Amino acid sequence: MPCRLSLRRPAVWLAAALIASFPALAASPPGAGYHSFAEVERQLKAWDARPEVELSTIGRSAGGRALYVARLAAPGGTDPDRRPAVFVGANIAGFHNAGTEAALHLIETLLAGEGEARRLLAERTFYVAPALNPDAHDGMFGKVRRRLSGNQPAAAERLDRDRDGLLGEDGPDDLDGDGRITWLRIPDAAGEWLAHPDEPRLLVKADASKGQAGAYRRVSEGRDDDGDGVFNEDGAEGVAVDRNFPHAYPYPEPEAGPWPSSAPEAKALLDFLLARQNVAVAVVYGPANNLLAAPQSLGGGGDLGSLTFKVPRTAAEFIGLDPEQEYTLDQVWEVVKDLPFARQNNLTKEQVAQFLGAGPATKVEADDQAVFDQLAEAYKERLKGAGLDVERPAAQYGRGGFTPWLYYQAGVLALELDVWGIPKAAAPTPAAGDKAEEKPLTVEGLAAMTSEQFLALGEEKIAAFLEENKVPAEFNAQRVMAAIKGGQLDPAKMAQMIRQGGGGTAPAGAAGKAGKGGGGEREREVLAWLDANAPGSVAPWTAVNLSDGNRPDGTRAEAGGIDPFAEVAPPAALLAPALAAHTTTVLDLAGRIARLEILALEATDLGGGVWRVRAVAGNRGELPTHTKMAERSRARLPVRLALASGENVHLVTGQPVQVTERLAPGGTLAAEWLVRAPRGARITVEAFSEHAGTAARSLTLGTPGKEDR
Repeated sequence: MPCRLSLRRPAVWLAAALIASFPALAASPPGAGYHSFAEVERQLKAWDARPEVELSTIGRSAGGRALYVARLAAPGGTDPDRRPAVFVGANIAGFHNAGTEAALHLIETLLAGEGEARRLLAERTFYVAPALNPDAHDGMFGKVRRRLSGNQPAAAERLDRDRDGLLGEDGPDDLDGDGRITWLRIPDAAGEWLAHPDEPRLLVKADASKGQAGAYRRVSEGRDDDGDGVFNEDGAEGVAVDRNFPHAYPYPEPEAGPWPSSAPEAKALLDFLLARQNVAVAVVYGPANNLLAAPQSLGGGGDLGSLTFKVPRTAAEFIGLDPEQEYTLDQVWEVVKDLPFARQNNLTKEQVAQFLGAGPATKVEADDQAVFDQLAEAYKERLKGAGLDVERPAAQYGRGGFTPWLYYQAGVLALELDVWGIPKAAAPTPAAGDKAEEKPLTVEGLAAMTSEQFLALGEEKIAAFLEENKVPAEFNAQRVMAAIKGGQLDPAKMAQMIRQGGGGTAPAGAAGKAGKGGGGEREREVLAWLDANAPGSVAPWTAVNLSDGNRPDGTRAEAGGIDPFAEVAPPAALLAPALAAHTTTVLDLAGRIARLEILALEATDLGGGVWRVRAVAGNRGELPTHTKMAERSRARLPVRLALASGENVHLVTGQPVQVTERLAPGGTLAAEWLVRAPRGARITVEAFSEHAGTAARSLTLGTPGKEDR
């Protein structure tokens, strides 16, 4: 069956590319080039006719819409649900429609079946869900455009966000009638916002340290419908699906839902993924990007690190520690590791940390961060090759999000990628004779420095860098410089510690940096880009009247600001190179997944019908068989190497199955058995990993050259 998307997309992109060559003509209808949920649904059903596609409905949204997952795998061979797999989920945030386009582009590329895509379809499985929050998906296409993140439950099941006993009574309103929900600025001497002196469309925070006083309150566009003094705090939408997952769940926040997985969308995803242990890598197309910015700590969890704590009394008495004294994890481990029960049970430091932790893990494991760093390097080079900016700011995922659940609890290597963002403005070319401006120091730059280069920055610059990257105050510049000089610390190790501690997103000198008139530099940069590339995206401040039953005389206010989708959904022509780059990223990840092989299998005749069988399995992929976090949380079975005894083959000594927690790239697992068997009997060994699949190899005892891989 022909695919509508495949037939019309080249023409659309060509036309869009021509239009984009003339910025003054680039204005287009809202949502042009993007797919509504109904269009996504039709396209998925058309693709379902292809032999490589199996379309499933894994559940329904609160509003009754289908939650689709397309399974893509070449027919034949290993069952697709047992092959190493990549999961790609898009727009669970609700307003990230660019992610949906990226997911559709991936499916289209895989079905084109060219080059690497053809090979991967034969060896891997792709589960692709283009619209994971269908109730919110069409906020871009509504009569009034509005960013939505909550689902749409029945009226009786709406949230009571303001705890006033009423449900969904105070949502936003399009006061200026421009068909979108932007901002409202209300004159208020107690407000914290000021008009920018040079850019009238921009509001900036008043700086009390400079003697500035606020002049406005800024709220989302709409009236105070319930008259409680708070604007638009209780809309009709329900749970924000991407805050409803169990990891580091934000309990006090109404939009996160009454309990984890209370949203049917979240529950359906949990059930689907927990039933598919073959998913090794997950890519979430959402508003965050943990390759452009290293994942920060979610905070408040059981990551003991260098913190001191009291060991529970019973455990302290058992291992010989003082229950009233505080210890670091390293100090506890030094005592525990040599105890007989620890040696007998092969306890690890991670298991001890898990036992002593006070809450959920919230920091990426160091081994996994090294993998993220490696992937980030390749990703940034790919973006540069597509003419995309890698220096732009990147958001972080939050507590209760889908991505942290995938990583911390499901044991999956999980990436969240925002697909596209407004680029940073190009640095001005210095005039002849001008001194080039020094580039700000970043955590990535720090990691590449030598100790001598870092020390040469000087105490002032180092102090500013530490402050802007959230390094605790007790680790001041003097202390860090002393540790560097003494060899206790080096720049690479310091960069790793900053990332794990939640820093690493701000270049030195960026925090609080103001433009000419005191406004945020990034905000002015965004406005300038929109003016040049998406005209009409910024609404000027327009006077509106807030008169209602509570304010018969009206309240002076102005509505205006940036279109709710302008910063996350560019014109289709500008999105096209980002779609291609991200499809390539997913294919690259699929090709890197751990791959098990039986590297060696041999049998030695010891006489009397007894044979010594030796086997070695190895990981020949570019990723570990599973993450270090999966090992810590016990989310995945260990890697196994098993002797599958054939007919008339009897095990004499040795464990039938040898295991190891995980195999890094190039890692091996060896096993040896003594078996009793007649000459000519068949021996088979099998290696298995939930993420890397199965590898088997056989030989015939006493018959050289009779191997069957």
